[in-house]
Amino acid sequence: MTEDRVEELKRILQQNEVSVANAHEALEHHLNQLHRLGATLEDNVCEVLRKVIVQAEAIEELDRITNWTWRK
Repeated sequence: MTEDRVEELKRILQQNEVSVANAHEALEHHLNQLHRLGATLEDNVCEVLRKVIVQAEAIEELDRITNWTWRK
C-alpha cells in the first residue's frame, strides 16, 4: 500500500510540475498587471510564485545532479 501511495505522489508531482521559465513568466505577467492597476506593493501571489520558482529551480538542479535518481 505504501508503494502505491509513493507512485501516486510521484504521478501527482509530475502532472503538476512547473518549469522555472513558466514560473518566471507568470510572475512577470502578474507584476505587470499589478503595475497597470497602480499597485505599489507586491501581493501574496508574488510570494507564492517566488516560492514556486525556488522549488522548481531546486528540483531542476537535483534532477541534473542526481540524474533523476533522487525521485526514485
